[in-house]
Amino acid sequence: MISKEFQELMRVDTIATAKALLGMQLYLDGKPIGRIVETEAYLGAKDSACHSAHGKRSPKNESMYLSAGHWYVYQIYGHQMLNLVTGAENIAEAVLIRALELPDGTLLANGPGKLTKFVGISKAFDGQNLQESRLQLAADALPLQISSRPRIGVTCVDHWREEPLCFYVAGNRHVSKIAKIGLLPDEETWRRTLDNEN
Repeated sequence: MISKEFQELMRVDTIATAKALLGMQLYLDGKPIGRIVETEAYLGAKDSACHSAHGKRSPKNESMYLSAGHWYVYQIYGHQMLNLVTGAENIAEAVLIRALELPDGTLLANGPGKLTKFVGISKAFDGQNLQESRLQLAADALPLQISSRPRIGVTCVDHWREEPLCFYVAGNRHVSKIAKIGLLPDEETWRRTLDNEN
């Protein structure tokens, strides 16, 4: 359900992938769940906030070392977190999917833990190839504007703490921990849906 161009992007550029995921539709068992409105990029061994920082490798993060296009699911504070692995095998970079805009407008997936609970993401998805998984992605809409900010909840103390590697659809109320000022109706945060591209 994803293009060859996106497959190549996943292999070569984690930050660009994090931005390109905005507006993609997440599917479970062929059913559309919601559009991605917020992501975070994690840049491997050099990134102090990344699970693979300084080459750290354990059974818990082993799926992060797979090649681009695999799901990496880990648990923190009792919540599952959904990530898409990027880069070549053993590079261990990934994009965290933080929030979805749901079709009915409810705020049930406006945070990474809420998202996985709503969708029903379990550790069973960890390590699955995107192309073969029950959990799929497809292009759906293009954001009117993409904004960035430091990643949420990062605890490292060096410059990586403030790197603006959280990307989100500007003005979209489904973004997690977003100020209420300047929010727009959902439809006004998208430049167009791909069905209406022409």
